[in-house]
Amino acid sequence: MIQVEKLIQEIEKTRTEFKSENYPMSIGELVSLFEKGELIINPDFQRFFRWTDIQKSRLIESLLLGIPIPSIFVFQREDGVWELVDGLQRVSTLIQFMGKHPNKKPLKLQGTKYLPSLENIIWDKKDDDEIELPQSLKLFLKRAKLNLTIILSETGRNAKFEVFQRLNTGGTYASDQEVRNSLMIMINKERYIWLNELSKNTDFLETISLSDKLIDEQYPMELALRHIALTYYEYSPTKALSDFFDEITERIVNQDDFPLKRSEKIL
Repeated sequence: MIQVEKLIQEIEKTRTEFKSENYPMSIGELVSLFEKGELIINPDFQRFFRWTDIQKSRLIESLLLGIPIPSIFVFQREDGVWELVDGLQRVSTLIQFMGKHPNKKPLKLQGTKYLPSLENIIWDKKDDDEIELPQSLKLFLKRAKLNLTIILSETGRNAKFEVFQRLNTGGTYASDQEVRNSLMIMINKERYIWLNELSKNTDFLETISLSDKLIDEQYPMELALRHIALTYYEYSPTKALSDFFDEITERIVNQDDFPLKRSEKIL
C-alpha cells in the first residue's frame, strides 16, 4: 500500500511540473512570428533540416487536401519567444515554400500521388516561365490551422528537452517495408501472405544473407519487392526509390491481373 501511495504522489508532483496549452494557429500567423524573430526554429537540440523535396511537397499536398498533420510543439521562454521543440521539418518546409527561409532558396514543388499538377509550382514566380501557386490556394494555405502545444516557461527549461526526447526516442520507428506490410494487410491480406512467402524462400534467404535485425525489419520482403518492381516496371531516376516501391505495392494489392506466377519464377 505504501508503494501505491508513493506512486500516486510521484504522478501528482511531476504532472503539476509540466504545464502546457493547446492552441490552433494559422500557417500565416506562424510564418509571421518567424519573420519577427518571435519563433526560433533552430535551437541547438533540434535535428537537421533534412527532408527531401518530395517529402516537403507531400506536406503541402496534405494541407491542400485537408489531411491532418501532427501537432507542433513549442517552448515558451520567459521573454515570450517560442522555441520549436518538435516539428522542425514541417515548419521549415512552410517557411521555405513561402520564400521566407533565410538559408534556403524558395521551394519548387514536385508532383505528388494525388496532386501530380503540383510539379514545379512555386509560391511567387520571378520569371514568366515559372508556375505560381494561384492566389486562392495561397490564401487557403495561409489560413489553414496547425495544432500547437505550448510548453509554458514556468515548467522549467529542462522540460523542452524532456519532451523532445520523448517525442523522438520514445518509440521504435517502422521501416518503409513495415509500413507497406501494414497497408497490404489492411487492403489485401492474401497478397501480403503471397509476398511474405516469396521472401521466405530458402535459396533466396541464403543468397541475400542478412542480419537478424534486417530480417526483423522485413528487409527480405523489401528485397523481394525490389526485384519484382525492377524486373517488370520502368524506374525513373527523378523519383525516390521508396515512392517507386510504394507504387508497386499498390499495384500488387489492387491489380487483379498482377503477374503473381511469373513473379514467383523470377525470384
